[in-house]
Amino acid sequence: MAGLWRHPRSKMYWFRMGVPERYRERVGKREWKETLGTADLVEARSLHARKLHEVQELMRTLDAGEAIAVDDQADKIVADGFDALARANVRAHEIAADYDLARGLDHVCFTMLQMMGFRARLDWGGSYASKAQDDMLGEADEDIWPIEQPDAAGAFPTFAHRDAVAMNIELFENNPLFRGAAFREVARAHLSARDWKAAEFEAQIVAQAAGVVLRPKGPLFEAVAERILRRLAEHRFGHWPTGVQNVLQPMMTAMATHLPAPTIVDQDAPAHTLSDALAAWKKRKGIDPALPNKTADEWQSALDRFRELAGTEDVAAITGEMVETFLEDVAQLPYRPKKVIGSLPLRQQIAAAHAAKLPTLGPSTVGKHLAAIRSLLATAVRKKWIPFNPAAGLSVEGAKHTGTERDHFSDEDMRRIYTAPLMTDPDACSDTMFWILLLAPFHGSRPGEHCKLKPHEVIREDDEWVMRFRSDRKRQSSAEGPEKRPRRQKTGQSVRDVPIHWIVVESGFLDWVALQIERGEQWVFSDLTADKYGDRYKYLSREINDAIRALGIDDPDKSFYSTRHNFKREGRRRRVSEHDLDQMAGMPRSTSAGNTGRVRRSTR
Repeated sequence: MAGLWRHPRSKMYWFRMGVPERYRERVGKREWKETLGTADLVEARSLHARKLHEVQELMRTLDAGEAIAVDDQADKIVADGFDALARANVRAHEIAADYDLARGLDHVCFTMLQMMGFRARLDWGGSYASKAQDDMLGEADEDIWPIEQPDAAGAFPTFAHRDAVAMNIELFENNPLFRGAAFREVARAHLSARDWKAAEFEAQIVAQAAGVVLRPKGPLFEAVAERILRRLAEHRFGHWPTGVQNVLQPMMTAMATHLPAPTIVDQDAPAHTLSDALAAWKKRKGIDPALPNKTADEWQSALDRFRELAGTEDVAAITGEMVETFLEDVAQLPYRPKKVIGSLPLRQQIAAAHAAKLPTLGPSTVGKHLAAIRSLLATAVRKKWIPFNPAAGLSVEGAKHTGTERDHFSDEDMRRIYTAPLMTDPDACSDTMFWILLLAPFHGSRPGEHCKLKPHEVIREDDEWVMRFRSDRKRQSSAEGPEKRPRRQKTGQSVRDVPIHWIVVESGFLDWVALQIERGEQWVFSDLTADKYGDRYKYLSREINDAIRALGIDDPDKSFYSTRHNFKREGRRRRVSEHDLDQMAGMPRSTSAGNTGRVRRSTR
């Protein structure tokens, strides 16, 4: 962002503006910095505006030059690719004396158009998909596409348009004289809707034939896809009889009435995407790209789903209605589908979930998708790519945490757990599970925090033994190799010292820690395996909760984490002050710990 800067010694005003990253290599600097030669504020503002205009003109010139370069490269890729494919087709049919390059090009274009039409009809589902399978494969599997799918954002938004396409395919494609005519209109529809993803397969084939590796996104991909669709939409097959265009014109005119209005693109303004916003968000958060990050992965997953369901990730094209529609679609996706369904495109997954009455994603998951898109759009606003956040003010009913999702264990539940063989039979569970079970109800700390303890963090301070919950400053090393990521605590207040209860001390916990030190172990509980995000409790949590369910405590609102709530509830029941409870948990006042274990009541 450009701004006025006053030199502290000379008092002269300067023009200063960071060079956007995409221009730095060509400009040769990271910042435009130039004195305006005046100490008068009014004059400086005028000169600043003039200089800013010069810089903006330079960026427009650079963008125009880049666009010309992309266009030239796309032209060459498409020309070389189609030529190489046509020549390969001729070689495959060299036994036919009349098979020349023009006929080879006809064959290549028809095959691409036929496959494009086949994919489009599959996406529509229902009778359209069944007929497409029957035409191409000789059989149809109606269970995969049981119902016809609405697709308001695609190139064929109405059933009337699809009916016209299906009718013309049946009418023209069965006649050898007109083969390719109706399929050509499918390419024309994708071109009008600027649906570049519809030509992704063809773009990869053409680029590969031209000897180029093409990424399926970005200006070059869009330019190549646009040229391929245009070439297919305008290709006139050599086998058509004279004057056939007069026969086809009514069909073209009728089908064109169903096409959506073409998208107007401002060529002067650089396009920014949600992917750009995600990269900027990661940079601002200081996320190390070499290390897995759970939030960044969740944001990426939401972005990928938005791109597929909404048909765009251009932040300037996203509207509030588009985000609402996306959330409605996400809510219909199947929850933990089997691989055969999970590998399908998202709209086909939705169709399968409806047909088989599969469980779908819950409000909290849909809410995470909204949070991701809203956060990325907020980054776009901060970067001044868009004037406002179209996702602001949207919400997902039932997604907000109310504090009642996880219930506490009753006295009978606690008796059942802590008199079970898990706590009395040395062979009933591992040493790690035993100590995690025993530590939880006495301290108010999270089981996951206990799993991240290191032996030297169990220390004696004055007359008290404490557990020191800490984060790591850098990536740690161990005998097995480097950890996947530095150890982190949930919040800043989670970095604290927690006094160890005397019952836990007398149970031999300090002896266990001493044994781990003697063994040279890096962790107090060294047999735990961290997931890729560094969570050492994840797999043990499942094992503990399975054991608790086996004891007959099968309320879905209760999990082993509930013991943390019991610590505070039992203290309040015995009239221990909040101050003392917080001290026992190692927590300062005025934190969320003050609400742990409370029953939250709604206000009317």
